[in-house]
Amino acid sequence: MRKIKLISLSVLSAMVLAACGGGSGGSATATVAPVDTSSGPLSKYAGVWNQGCQNHEIETTTITATSGGSALSMAQKIEYYENLNCTGAIVATGTYTSPILVAQHVRTEANATVKMLTGETVASSVDVVNATANGAVINFVGSAVSSSVVNGKTTWKFVFKDTTITQTIEVSSGSAQGAFMLRNGELFFAQAIGNSSTAFAVDSRFVRS
Repeated sequence: MRKIKLISLSVLSAMVLAACGGGSGGSATATVAPVDTSSGPLSKYAGVWNQGCQNHEIETTTITATSGGSALSMAQKIEYYENLNCTGAIVATGTYTSPILVAQHVRTEANATVKMLTGETVASSVDVVNATANGAVINFVGSAVSSSVVNGKTTWKFVFKDTTITQTIEVSSGSAQGAFMLRNGELFFAQAIGNSSTAFAVDSRFVRS
């Protein structure tokens, strides 16, 4: 079973943002995020992001700055490719009925310490947010996908040349506090370590699509 998560909830290890991911690769078609011309603290995160190819799958997260750059809205698309390394035709596409997450700026920690996925600890500015997911529903279409309802939950079946993947995707509802960080052109989601207000640990990494 796969679950789309809230930042810092145990899930948006997606935008969110939740999110599965892996090594770089794939040939997903980039889409252009609406441009926010404000200079609010969250405007710099606006754009189209992904975590690379995981088996047949690429998730693309589009972040739009709202409320003068003091808030973000996050939409997500999931595409399955016919080949393992995310090449060839797109054979299934999943879209949500509404944004998967909205985030409101709480404060900026200009001198936070952040533990990266590599284990390295760096000094960085992070933006702490309150993130809310409202239980957006996903629907898949395409030649490789079919669905069935088991115990009231929709199970999706994806059939490829080399494998078959079956998933039940649950979307979290509720709110949690997390943090956004940019470093070397990459986007990171992080959560506070314990009760600290200045120490964070990264739980997911995104690159621009």
